Amino acid sequence: MDNDLLNIFFEESQEHLQALNENVLVLENNPANLAVVSEIFRSAHTFKGMSATMGYTEMADLTHKMENVLDEVRSGNLSVTPAIIDIIFECIDNLEKMVADVQAGGWGNIDARQTTNKIEAILSGTTVKEVVISEETATQKEGDAWQIHIWIREDAMLKAVRAVMCMEALRGYGDIVKTVPDLECIEADEFGNYLMLEYATEKTVDDIKEILLDISDVEKIDIIVPEKKEEKVVDVQEKATQTISTKVESRSIRVPLERIEKLMNMFEESVIERGRIDELAHAIQNKELLEHLNRLGDISKDIQNLLLNMRMVPIETVFKRFPRMVRSLAKDLGKKIDLEIIGEETEVDKIVIDEIGDSLVHLVRNAVDHGIETVEERQKAGKPETGKLTLEAFHSGNHVIIQISEDGRGIHKAKVLQRAISKGIISETEGAKLSEREIYELILRPGFSTAEVVSDLSGRGVGLDVVKHTIHSLGGQLLIDSEEGKGSTFRIELPLTLSIIQSMLIQTEQTRYAIPLGNIVEAIRIQKEDIQILQGRDVLNYRDQIIEIIELGAVFGEDEKGQNKEEKMVPVLILKNARRVYGLIVKNIIGQREIVLKSLGDFFADSSAYFSGATILGDGKVVLILNPDSF
Repeated sequence: MDNDLLNIFFEESQEHLQALNENVLVLENNPANLAVVSEIFRSAHTFKGMSATMGYTEMADLTHKMENVLDEVRSGNLSVTPAIIDIIFECIDNLEKMVADVQAGGWGNIDARQTTNKIEAILSGTTVKEVVISEETATQKEGDAWQIHIWIREDAMLKAVRAVMCMEALRGYGDIVKTVPDLECIEADEFGNYLMLEYATEKTVDDIKEILLDISDVEKIDIIVPEKKEEKVVDVQEKATQTISTKVESRSIRVPLERIEKLMNMFEESVIERGRIDELAHAIQNKELLEHLNRLGDISKDIQNLLLNMRMVPIETVFKRFPRMVRSLAKDLGKKIDLEIIGEETEVDKIVIDEIGDSLVHLVRNAVDHGIETVEERQKAGKPETGKLTLEAFHSGNHVIIQISEDGRGIHKAKVLQRAISKGIISETEGAKLSEREIYELILRPGFSTAEVVSDLSGRGVGLDVVKHTIHSLGGQLLIDSEEGKGSTFRIELPLTLSIIQSMLIQTEQTRYAIPLGNIVEAIRIQKEDIQILQGRDVLNYRDQIIEIIELGAVFGEDEKGQNKEEKMVPVLILKNARRVYGLIVKNIIGQREIVLKSLGDFFADSSAYFSGATILGDGKVVLILNPDSF
């Protein structure tokens, strides 16, 4: 099957299935809302038409059966009950499995007989009432046929598919009497971008309008109702009104992410080349060339911002999966949970969205499963029986913050510490020196949690080391705050973008390194005699705060202490990471640079503890980028 056609199917099926999930949750909370029932029905009907067009008959058949239930609810023959909600969700689950089967190379054929049997049982006990149509609506008179003129966008890749989807959608509500051109020409894509249908239905003009305008790439529709001889023109840009309108040109296009990524990679290469030219220009001190390079730098920043904005998408694309997931988990565990989502409009780099999704799922599952107590436990603790789970996203400087908070049992510090010592993760001496936050972070260590962990910690660490690794690989950090009996908060801090960053270039006695500018508090020079020794560590009184001072060259095996004996003053970078403020002694602070961050790859996985990546400077030399969280 054509790959472009499949990609369109996967993309649009995902949109409709997500819409189904969201709207069924709305219906569950407001069973009398018939407007949302109609929304659910439209999504289901469009999905059915897509499935039938693609030849996925089992998918289309199951959706049709789900439509039957929705139609009975819509017509007043069935009331919205928990059983109805459950069967609709069960249908959606099966449809998601069918789509996954198609993505894996199958035809969406899974065993859904148990679900269809439940649907038939529900429907068999109903009596279909006569459908009453309001006389105030413009409906089709018996024996008359509307003329529906449909224009598909000129730049649509698969016009024939869109045309067939229009016809499939209409067949659910009436009869297509005639097509111009004939069906054979339409299926062969020999109709340009226009077709006309003669259509008999008892639906209203508004109903047909909504059905057709839900289909992608439909640009314009004219509906001619014979009895009124009145032409209705609806443009895709004006769904809210029914007016006579001229053709409106589309101002947006779909671009595959791969193309944007390729363009971004080319731009990154241009940044590296510009750095090389900049080095040469400074070497020869050509004033005119330097002025043009400064102007080129300004233009490059504008291009960079534009490219990065093209990759930014609302985090809603990840967040919207959680209401359904939390509902299912809470029901399975016999818990009551109120989920609050804040900041779903916050925009994040698409690459971050793709990478962080599974980690968020894991943290949310942990919060529901092991954070929030059962109804009985909460009642005994004097808490409301309904637990509160909050998923929040917001921007802070050049970072996006994602927080998962719950008002559950919290993390038991003493048990975490005891478990870490018994597993040999830390020694008793090391444990005695840990701060509260460092104790919480022990649950992120590989191998912390096992089946023997006490029940209120069970699962808290399973896979959390993988979550931490994923977040760190994106240049972010994971912080944990908790209070026993009150709840926990997992805070993820991620850079807004991943590829081009501002950095400070520094030098030890033998090597140059880059440090992300966002982690640098300030650069200072200190007297060597101001460095004191406390518990075997070099420390400095920095702004009335005792901080550790580290010689960067010594960390990587350079004997800087011996080489710098005669120097009384040394440059120090004051850095801040997730846990603390500290200082790095270096040989020289070269200056600020805009750099392109490149991954070190799996071959250098062992080095990821100290380095977040590498870059190429203007002189062509490769420089490692320090990870401030590793010190």
